[in-house]
Amino acid sequence: MRKRLSTLIILFCIANVLVSTAYAGKTIRAHKEKTSRPALNTDSVSADSLLQFAQSLIGTRYRPKSSDPSTGFDCSGFVSYVFKNFNFNVPRSSCEFISVGEKIKLEDAMPGDIILFTGTKKHTRRIGHIGIVVCNDGGDFKFIHSTSGKEYGVTITSMDKNYKRRYVQIIRLIKLNDALVCNSTDH
Repeated sequence: MRKRLSTLIILFCIANVLVSTAYAGKTIRAHKEKTSRPALNTDSVSADSLLQFAQSLIGTRYRPKSSDPSTGFDCSGFVSYVFKNFNFNVPRSSCEFISVGEKIKLEDAMPGDIILFTGTKKHTRRIGHIGIVVCNDGGDFKFIHSTSGKEYGVTITSMDKNYKRRYVQIIRLIKLNDALVCNSTDH
């Protein structure tokens, strides 16, 4: 019995040395406990519910390279956070959005569609900014986005000549896209 116990102790020590050698120099991080959300069918997501959620984030500050509402959003971090909340599989980077969804003409844009712009550099056509269409009612076109401009955070902006100059594409991900009416009292 003693011999068997000694053998087990030796084997345990060898295993312990092997394991600690394998992890030498590596940091072991505790795993975050994932909160499970009920699975949503993205076909049943309405533009109204998506925009209500997006608008609940108005005032969240701008923060480069962030998609965390507790610290702030950059533009693509905001859009990806909103869509991922409804279980859409979307990219994190604004320039990668050009390859997802259905391409729509600007005049056919509906609430909940994604709008892509170039960055602020005048001579580049590379996508550098992104938002979500709030309304497209004739001459009244508004979108919600996280901006590093004077609002410095999530806000609703009317399409002006600067944004029209930078416009690239409208992307539609929402299949159940209901037409919301813009009110002049909206943001």
